Amino acid sequence: MSAQQTLTLPLGPLDAPRVRSVLELGGFDFDSAPYAFFRARTAGCVATFYEKGKLVLQGADAAAWARVLDCETTEAVLEETELAASAEPYAAALERHPDPKPERWVGIDETGKGDYFGPLVVAAAVVSRDQVALLQELGVADSKRLSDPQAKKLAQELKALCPFEKVVLLPAKYNDVYARIGNLNTLLAWGHARALDGVLEKAPEATWALSDQFAKDPGLIQSRFRGRAKDIRHDQWPKAEADPAVAVASILARAEFLWQMDALSKQAGRTLPKGAGPPVLSAAKALIAEAGPEVLGQFAKLHFKTTQQLGIAHRPES
Repeated sequence: MSAQQTLTLPLGPLDAPRVRSVLELGGFDFDSAPYAFFRARTAGCVATFYEKGKLVLQGADAAAWARVLDCETTEAVLEETELAASAEPYAAALERHPDPKPERWVGIDETGKGDYFGPLVVAAAVVSRDQVALLQELGVADSKRLSDPQAKKLAQELKALCPFEKVVLLPAKYNDVYARIGNLNTLLAWGHARALDGVLEKAPEATWALSDQFAKDPGLIQSRFRGRAKDIRHDQWPKAEADPAVAVASILARAEFLWQMDALSKQAGRTLPKGAGPPVLSAAKALIAEAGPEVLGQFAKLHFKTTQQLGIAHRPES
């Protein structure tokens, strides 16, 4: 799929209130549109719910929000859109590589930053140019295009193919680190730098590193580099998952997040939903009812607005 997507989900008019509630919790801004119940916008996605019951999602994050909304037709629509994608998904990204073209390079990506429950995971993976055709054959792409079972299965194969390093901050540790850092982008920069440092110990011959862009200032990450990471070129691109190395890192990070969510759900005695919508609020309320508000710190990222929506005053320790 291209960076910009348009997805049409066939719903019914009665679904409009549920969809609006999810988008409101996701921070969308609402306005009116002709023949529509509403139009809502956030960075990366515009959602228009037409009066005939058709929900149109447009933007780079359309697929991600389609999965958050969890409609019965979502996976079928995404599969159909995927089949129409380019037969050479990496071509444009590979063309952007710096000269001379690196034979081995690092891709870095993260997952979990938008999920109330579960860890933050950053993964770095090394890919060789002669592996590109194999990765394409395996179906390696941005993990947001994969189902949960697909991501888990593919991650097992990629672990045997590509040197990788992962940084996993489970909720208790995440809350502690965030309380000291106080800024998500700074925390992400620390995670990207640490993952890059670690993977270069395993593959020191890599000559270039690419991160999915989350901050305007590249120095936010680069100032935290140590050792070998200081000696190679590092770039950040918007939607860098189009690059095969970043796509590998994206899948490894997503799979690790899912495995950790499975473990946390078992520990909680209930399924912990992804995202930050109504199912998340319901699960959090149930946890609080069973074990008190202090239990949330074991499962959730407490600085999210969701904590306030639960009526809990979160005061990070300095």
